[in-house]
Amino acid sequence: MKNLKMLFHLTIADIKMTIRDTSFIFWSLFFPFMIIGIFGVMDFANMGNNNVGLVYNKNTEIYAKQLKQVFEEEDDYKFHEGNIDDEITELKNDDRVIVLEFTESEDGQVVVNTYMSEENKQTASIIMLVAEKILADISLQMKHIELPFEVKQNIVNTENLRYIDYMVPGVIALSLMQGGLFSVIGAIVVAREKGILKRLFATPLPKHVYLIANIGTRMLMSLLQIAILIIVSKLVFGIKIVGSIPLVAIMSCLGSLVFLSLGFLFSGFAKTSEAARAMIMPVQMLFMFTGGVYFDRSVLPKWLFDITMYSPLTYLSDALKDIMVKGYDLDNQNIQTAFIALSIWLVALVSLSIKTFRWNGKE
Repeated sequence: MKNLKMLFHLTIADIKMTIRDTSFIFWSLFFPFMIIGIFGVMDFANMGNNNVGLVYNKNTEIYAKQLKQVFEEEDDYKFHEGNIDDEITELKNDDRVIVLEFTESEDGQVVVNTYMSEENKQTASIIMLVAEKILADISLQMKHIELPFEVKQNIVNTENLRYIDYMVPGVIALSLMQGGLFSVIGAIVVAREKGILKRLFATPLPKHVYLIANIGTRMLMSLLQIAILIIVSKLVFGIKIVGSIPLVAIMSCLGSLVFLSLGFLFSGFAKTSEAARAMIMPVQMLFMFTGGVYFDRSVLPKWLFDITMYSPLTYLSDALKDIMVKGYDLDNQNIQTAFIALSIWLVALVSLSIKTFRWNGKE
């Protein structure tokens, strides 16, 4: 009972100190709103979206592969092969600018069904015209006088999502990362550097109560921060949220714990707050620009794409986008994978943090 009372009072005091911290207000609220505002006003719709869905069967594979090979020589298009239902779903989610389906008619003629949205019709039409030219060249190479392909155009109704609808989940993930990393510097490293922890633990306060209060405060502030970001983004920019808000909160809490643990790990190595910031900044910048926050990760070089797909910010950002934009729930494999991966990150970081954490500079 005594520990619970100390935990309550310490949590209240920590919340007050956090709110009075101007750097926390900037990085947690002003900076995310600044990013959302910039991209919301400019609205980079479909910027860099040259993702093409490709669907074929055994008999039409040769034509689809030849078309893909010619397109990829330009290095401007990224093809995604799958079944028609999955590719149409990605098109509806604005993850494809066009879907090309190679099928056969009853008389053996190859039919190319093209699916596009009304919003992306201009870009998709250009791709379709290029595809028709390539198919004509393939026909000549096969020594056909007439084009053995029939191209059909289909308009698909999409969610009509904007760039900012994709940006907000990424910015939420980014703000959780920054809050987790930099709040530990203020709460632990600075307090240890100034000798506050040494004097604090001269009192009857147990160390675990101090840690629980700090972590609990950061979790509460994270949830409050997410709520403010979502409410303001919805009121000002009218963002669409398709998925479950409680699931967003659960995934955000898990992500926040991961980055708090990473902050504790860095604080264990750093003797001063300046050293801690110097360690955190390169990691933060790497995660920020490769975690799918500002743009689709498909634009990254393959080697960098493969490496950074395992970063905690990538898992968190992708999961929040899948939930908020695509409406996925815990039954979805992507969400399950992200949940398991973040849990593994959490266990690993907590284990390392316990071994490296220091309460004072002499340990």
